Amino acid sequence: RDRYQRRVHGGNHAIPKNHFHKHWNPCASQKGHVKVLFGVKARKHMRRLRRQKKALEIFPRPVSGPIRPIVHSQTRRYNMKLREGRGFTHAELKAAGLTRRYAMTIGISVDHRRRNSGEETTQRNVQRLKEYLSKLILFPVKAGKPKAGDATAEQLASVQQDKTRYGAAFGRLHSLYRVKREAPRAVTDLEKKRHIYQYLRKTLRLTKVIGLKIKRAQRKADKIKNAATAKK
Repeated sequence: RDRYQRRVHGGNHAIPKNHFHKHWNPCASQKGHVKVLFGVKARKHMRRLRRQKKALEIFPRPVSGPIRPIVHSQTRRYNMKLREGRGFTHAELKAAGLTRRYAMTIGISVDHRRRNSGEETTQRNVQRLKEYLSKLILFPVKAGKPKAGDATAEQLASVQQDKTRYGAAFGRLHSLYRVKREAPRAVTDLEKKRHIYQYLRKTLRLTKVIGLKIKRAQRKADKIKNAATAKK
């Protein structure tokens, strides 16, 4: 025997029989390892029909459902990204002048477990609620008997359903933290003479150590001030 045969078939063991046939049938022996998707277009059409049916059933409420807050994702890896949260906190509802029970009746989601840990996020969600309330059209509970705050007959006649994903009043979600691009302009003489690679490297180094430089300058200023005070 050669070296390969001794390594593979050495000893009184069963000869390996590798079966590389595709398992098409979803039975116990083959387990249906191969999955084919022949109904992609048909399922796409069915999803669209379901969305249209849902829109008719919940008219005139928004198709996207209750309004949700904008929160940061979890963990250090994703916390710079924004997404829709589960619901608004009690503090955010209180700052917007709403109660928890009333907010749930006018299409605002509420989350009693989330806590506010940043002022920026809190103010963003409070502003989101105020903007929602300014564009809210409340239908009267009983037709013909409107209460204070309900929509007028003219507003009810011209109402349109919001069929966007996040709500037409707020635009797309990623527009909240999109970087604003600089408008086109002429290149200055300084930029023509500047070595861009070295300039970017220097700027990057400064951004990393700007905190240390500020503390060092503050300590130096305090030292000079203390020395001047001691001489007096």
